[in-house]
Amino acid sequence: MNPETERIIQLLSKRLVEPLSDSERKELEQWIGDNADRRLLADKLSDIDSLAENYRKRSLVNPERACKDMRRRINAGSFKKKALTGTFWIAASAAAFGMFWLFRHTSGNNTPQQSPEVILANQTLSIDSLSPGETKAYILDKGKKLAVGNGINAQGIAVERLRKKTAQAGPLVLEVPRGGEFIVVLEDSTKVWLNSASVLTYPENFNSTDRRVKISGEAYFLVAKDKENRPFFVECDGQEVKVYGTEFNVRSYPEEENVLTSLEKGSVSIAKKDGAGGELFLSPGKQAVFNKESGEASVKSVNIETVTGWRHGRFVFEDQTLQQIMDDLGRWYDFEYEFADPEIKKMVFMGSIPRYADFSTAMLILEKSGDIVFRTSGNKIIVDHKHI
Repeated sequence: MNPETERIIQLLSKRLVEPLSDSERKELEQWIGDNADRRLLADKLSDIDSLAENYRKRSLVNPERACKDMRRRINAGSFKKKALTGTFWIAASAAAFGMFWLFRHTSGNNTPQQSPEVILANQTLSIDSLSPGETKAYILDKGKKLAVGNGINAQGIAVERLRKKTAQAGPLVLEVPRGGEFIVVLEDSTKVWLNSASVLTYPENFNSTDRRVKISGEAYFLVAKDKENRPFFVECDGQEVKVYGTEFNVRSYPEEENVLTSLEKGSVSIAKKDGAGGELFLSPGKQAVFNKESGEASVKSVNIETVTGWRHGRFVFEDQTLQQIMDDLGRWYDFEYEFADPEIKKMVFMGSIPRYADFSTAMLILEKSGDIVFRTSGNKIIVDHKHI
């Protein structure tokens, strides 16, 4: 940094906390002169409200995450250009006084992206009105949905409290709607985090031989060790996960072709529900990909932070298409969407978005990372190319 720049930074910094002396004001004015760009910059960097907003936006993006991802991919030798779509890195960098911008990475060319204006074609749905999900769920009782969720804390809600809300015999059915999340503690002290648009079916009390639940959607299980050594089973879309005191994530949304079982700690095995084909064992950091239609399964290594980011307050993307991202955002913020051009859905992104921010913040991050723009039409959000 040259001495003149350093001096101007000192003056602008001082002006934020105390008045400048007459000589200092004159020095700053001489630097600005008739230069309109310098005048605009000096005004912005002296506006407390503007700086606070820039800092807020900067804090929503984790630059270390993008750097770690890039280093890991380079070390693994897997940093490649995507054939048709390019890869977009959601990342942020800060200049002096909290100024920030996001970079798009494609074919080795990093270009700062200006924030496009959000075009509201129809006021039926407002982007600004889309808020993040909240703790809420329903217990099904003889065809009715009874709301639960009041008084929930980080420890979740115990199963016996849910039983009191329903007179229905048989297993409990807990549904977390779009725009919701929930934590439930089962009879054996197993804790289950449920993502949006998920349904958990489980007994009030497990039997003497095993512990069985069913899941549709996404859930993270912290399975309690059992003094009677009863195995814990999770059933979903033709797959059965057998658990031995562990922590893992299961994703099995009806509209997705695969069931994804990702192990963080301990040991699990997966198998077809009908018992054909034997068991496939996972070690920590591995993910089983079970195809619902063919019944075939494979195993791959994953970054477990990416898979379980939703449980820790972030959407973390690693080589995910924009369609996959929009599916997750749509469930969480509870909106429908469509692409103006089918090719847009193939864009691949990498990075993270804060889970509890308003959708306008998530939209801003995505827009700044790729040549896309969001607008509304009727009750849908339209994802389109940015037209310059």
